[in-house]
Amino acid sequence: MDEQSALELEHFLPYKLMQVAERVGAELAVFYRKEFGITRPEWRLMAVLGDGRSLIARELADITCMDKVKVSRALQGLEDKKLIKRKPNPRDQRAARILLTPEGKALHQRMVPRVLEWEARLAEGLTGGDTKPLLASLNQLLTRLENM
Repeated sequence: MDEQSALELEHFLPYKLMQVAERVGAELAVFYRKEFGITRPEWRLMAVLGDGRSLIARELADITCMDKVKVSRALQGLEDKKLIKRKPNPRDQRAARILLTPEGKALHQRMVPRVLEWEARLAEGLTGGDTKPLLASLNQLLTRLENM
């Protein structure tokens, strides 16, 4: 096998992206559970709903890149904790609109500064602690994936 066709995982971009995403996700999962008593999927839904939108489960699945089963379980967990409520959708009775309760909004407001602190600590590992170039590169990759 010549050098060009050899696969070195440590230099293979998709592998490195997956490795970073999995490690960040696992570390955040511990943080969310310890600090706030919620799971990683529950946080992902709360983060999306935190801007005040009311969405249906299918929209949440699309936005968070989670499958419908994981979204359904996370929604049930949030509902059990009284952090979300479901409102009937006048256009489609099968798909309820989901939004944060006052308790959910309060938890979200407590979580955001702590999550941003966590992100800042992580970013200290980047040159100058600047996330803008990395975020720009990641957004370019997402755009490229949409066009492939």
